Amino acid sequence: MCYCSDIKIMFKISKKIVFFVSVVFAYCATHADLVWTADKGWQIQGGVLANVIGDASTVSNAIEAMNKAREAQEEGRLRNALSYYKVVISEYPESIFAPEALYQSGQLYLKRGQFSDAYECVEKIVKQYPDYPHFNKVIGLEYKVASDMQAGKTYYLWGWFPWFSSYKDIIKYYESVVNNAPYSDYAPIALMNIALISEDEKEYDSAFDALERIINSYPDSIFTSDAYLQMAKVYKKLVNGPEYDQNPTKNAISFFQDYTILYPKQAEVADAEEGLEKMQDTYARSRLIIGNFFYYYRNNGAAASIFYNETITIAPKSSAAEEARSQLKKIDRGELPPMTPYDWFFGRYEKPSIDQFEDESKVRLLNNEAFDAMSAEAFIESGGGFGTDVYKPLTPVYGEGLGDYLFDDGFFEWTEQELK
Repeated sequence: MCYCSDIKIMFKISKKIVFFVSVVFAYCATHADLVWTADKGWQIQGGVLANVIGDASTVSNAIEAMNKAREAQEEGRLRNALSYYKVVISEYPESIFAPEALYQSGQLYLKRGQFSDAYECVEKIVKQYPDYPHFNKVIGLEYKVASDMQAGKTYYLWGWFPWFSSYKDIIKYYESVVNNAPYSDYAPIALMNIALISEDEKEYDSAFDALERIINSYPDSIFTSDAYLQMAKVYKKLVNGPEYDQNPTKNAISFFQDYTILYPKQAEVADAEEGLEKMQDTYARSRLIIGNFFYYYRNNGAAASIFYNETITIAPKSSAAEEARSQLKKIDRGELPPMTPYDWFFGRYEKPSIDQFEDESKVRLLNNEAFDAMSAEAFIESGGGFGTDVYKPLTPVYGEGLGDYLFDDGFFEWTEQELK
């Protein structure tokens, strides 16, 4: 849908907009109110010194341009309105009217689908007019730009040529909201939207980063509980099954548990408990698979029992735990697993015995009694405890020996007597 200058769109008349500009002087402070009404247009109310808003001609010309812009804006002639606002921004950048013209232009660009232009207007207000009194409205407009793009509204170049929008731009705009107003109510929800967009684009590291920032920076936000649950869901999405790496499974379990403990009265706690149960079963089944490997393919009931018991510990009420209990009963009965093709040709793996492990440990056992306490001098004279044939005393090189040191690239060298 294209917006042309000849199309008239009716807009609701906004409530009175009051702008306060505070200027500190040596003896007094003056305040200016910029007000627009449908019958009188833009007016400056309150006592204002000339050097605050400019001389009389500047004020007159700026108000005239502002009124023409607002008139065109109300009649739906958005391009004309933007042209007049541009005059105010470029010709009267130091006046009280410039930030208002930028704000109004941002709203018009947003209506025309020119999201990048609307974003630039907001950024100029933040950077060039930090004393702008309606800062929350500016941040709200910046958030609206990002949210409209996230909602899938068409992006237009020049206000009439449809173009493609990038999810990276949306994340960029949301990040600006967080950076420009980190203590506002918009910040945590902007981070949540970044996480959702990143998840959809499979940018999981970015999603985790945004969710962690909510949890760590906004612990009292209404979105913090959602961040815990979303972290668990994203990790769950990365789980490929019990046969694969279980780090995502363990992380999902951790965040599902945190959510159920910290927010037991939330409406989504049932979903969290269900997700926790599935992840625990997956993790337990991964232990079961390892246990089955030792039981069926390595003839090692002792090792298999360790993993079967771990399976039961992780998720005692899961189906994996039931299978583990059944396997433990087989091991207790001394029941051997079915023969594999390998077993038929080469025989079963030799079953390890406890005595075998004990013998190996005896070979590796060190006789601590062989190490007698000795002084540092005695230790050096003995060659480090291994005899003088192993380590020889070292002498520093200096004087005439310095040249050898430079060429040999060493700090110590053997003396001739010691080398004999």
